[in-house]
Amino acid sequence: MSNDQHQTPRTKVVFVHGFLDDRSAWEEVLSRLGEDFEAVALDLPGSGARLNDEGPFTLPRLAESVIAEIDRSHEPVVLVGQSMGAQVSELAAAARPEKVAGLVLLTPVPLAGVHLAGDAANSFRSLGGDADAQRQGRLGVSVSLSPHGLEILLASGAAIQPTVVAQVFDAWNNGDAAGTAPSAYAGPTLIARGIGDPFVTEDVINAGVLPRFANARLVSIADAGHFPHLEKPEDVSRIVGDFVRSLDRVEA
Repeated sequence: MSNDQHQTPRTKVVFVHGFLDDRSAWEEVLSRLGEDFEAVALDLPGSGARLNDEGPFTLPRLAESVIAEIDRSHEPVVLVGQSMGAQVSELAAAARPEKVAGLVLLTPVPLAGVHLAGDAANSFRSLGGDADAQRQGRLGVSVSLSPHGLEILLASGAAIQPTVVAQVFDAWNNGDAAGTAPSAYAGPTLIARGIGDPFVTEDVINAGVLPRFANARLVSIADAGHFPHLEKPEDVSRIVGDFVRSLDRVEA
């Protein structure tokens, strides 16, 4: 029997995108991750291949699609969620803690939400179908987003129905009540933020994210804003890869 047949299964890493995005946002990271892991990037309901899914587009509903992916795996998985995807990933990890070996929260919106109101909320809620506003919004929270990275984000955002955009904004903005208490997921957690992110700032992380996790550490990514996976994909792929390998060493 060959050595390949004796090798242990590759760790499955599930990537969960943020607001206005789809699985294509992770292409630059996945292409650099290598063959050590089984990488799966999901489309959440209302995005990508699931544009025509029916609502409601709530955080629990979005988390159901991640839970379904976890349930399809025979071995524990690692979840990687960006921005709103971090909220969704935490809910999924809390629902299946025994099957989630680790959690990576990239530029995470706090699970409790940010509770924007007035004009600020309306500007987000009305982004659906407004390509110029989406472009300015993406650029406004990034530091080193390339033209190619910007086009990836704009293409996904342009496809999402305006009614879905409004509902999904309300979901992550209002957050989930579980976010006001310590996280129900107590496993290894890595929180990563772009140093130049003006939306998920260090203060936001320290106040509403990091203290909620029993087993978490924080890393910062230089020359990146809210989209490190597209601004610095080589750094994100390295951070994720090192984290997953560290879990394997602990288990061994």
